[in-house]
Amino acid sequence: MAGAYIIDVISTPEAPPLKPVGDNTPATYVTVRDSEGKIILETGIPVHEKDEYISDTNIHYVIISVSGNQAVARVKENQSSFNKEQDSASGLLANSSATVPVQGFLGGGGRHMVIYHTHSDECYLSTSGTSTRPGNGDIIRVGEAFRDALEMGGISANHSYNKHGPHDINAYHRSRRTVVQLLKERPDAVFDVHRDSAPRESYLTIVNGVEIGRVMVVIGRSNPNMQTNLAYAKKIKAKADELHPGLMRGIFMGQGDYNQDLYPTALLFEVGTENSTLDEAAKSIRCLADAIIRVPIK
Repeated sequence: MAGAYIIDVISTPEAPPLKPVGDNTPATYVTVRDSEGKIILETGIPVHEKDEYISDTNIHYVIISVSGNQAVARVKENQSSFNKEQDSASGLLANSSATVPVQGFLGGGGRHMVIYHTHSDECYLSTSGTSTRPGNGDIIRVGEAFRDALEMGGISANHSYNKHGPHDINAYHRSRRTVVQLLKERPDAVFDVHRDSAPRESYLTIVNGVEIGRVMVVIGRSNPNMQTNLAYAKKIKAKADELHPGLMRGIFMGQGDYNQDLYPTALLFEVGTENSTLDEAAKSIRCLADAIIRVPIK
């Protein structure tokens, strides 16, 4: 099994970096509009034709053109009911072509999840005065809040502090090694926690009277686990919509694999934007954990 993982680390194509960031380079983002010109998404994730996006209101779009930092999307044809899809997405692990044998999951009593950060240097400008900090950025604190919230809900969680800098195209190769090590714990789910680059308003929301940064789930289209990853993401979004309306920004399906080819329940979360605050992000990740705790996997 370890040998197979090593081969994967060497041979799997790298996913593109989520956002171009340099020492003196301002963050950039792409604005996606529908066919009527209405903005449906602003994100620092590279956007390509044929990428897909499920909005906060569960409208499923397909990107049909990209020009610079502007993109156009159309509503996907033959949309099925979002709620019906997520309700039927049971037995995620048992029905997947997982890299780890199915009998390895759960390995005992309760659930176990692992958290890491491909872009471990990410920060929130309003909190730290910088969008990135070499070593451990603000995003590590978000991961800690995530771990603590999961554990309070009865799920054991391991939060990796591994650094994967610099913030370049090879960050996913470096974090892939971390994922391989974490998979030895046979977790129920694997979460890569980031923050997006976009205007604060595009992620800002109010939940229970408190301002927080919204959360977007990112799925890689270039991985054999895409459908299982997506089914899990839909279940989480549906539960979050029920418990904390407004929390979820949506689900983006982009070019690349984001190391999600390694596991059927591997997800990437964008928690707020660089223009959010660390406090907003910590509050939102606790709300997200509240939903995850209530989502069955098997």
